[in-house]
Amino acid sequence: MFVLVLFIGTSVGAFAQQKATPKTAKQSSPVATVLSEEFRMGGIIIGIDPDSHKISIQQQKVKGERIVILNLDKGVVENAAAFGKGDAVDVWVKGNTIIEIEKIPNPVWEEIRK
Repeated sequence: MFVLVLFIGTSVGAFAQQKATPKTAKQSSPVATVLSEEFRMGGIIIGIDPDSHKISIQQQKVKGERIVILNLDKGVVENAAAFGKGDAVDVWVKGNTIIEIEKIPNPVWEEIRK
């Protein structure tokens, strides 16, 4: 009797399972939505090219440094001449495009580096 109850209990559970559905191109991942949100980051400019609308920023992280290459928005390209290699900046990014950039004043940057 015990074997019969065990057999019926395990077979009923098997019918209730749903087959795994493969991920299709229409399903979106959570990363895609995060990339379209606006966020702030900072770092040191190590290269800027207003002609190709690109900027390279070096960030210091706890686990090492990271270099990020971002696109410049049309409104930011006009102000790119005010920034140069070695400037500490705060940037507001949407996707992989800088929508706003602000230079960190040298006295503030020196205080942060201490």
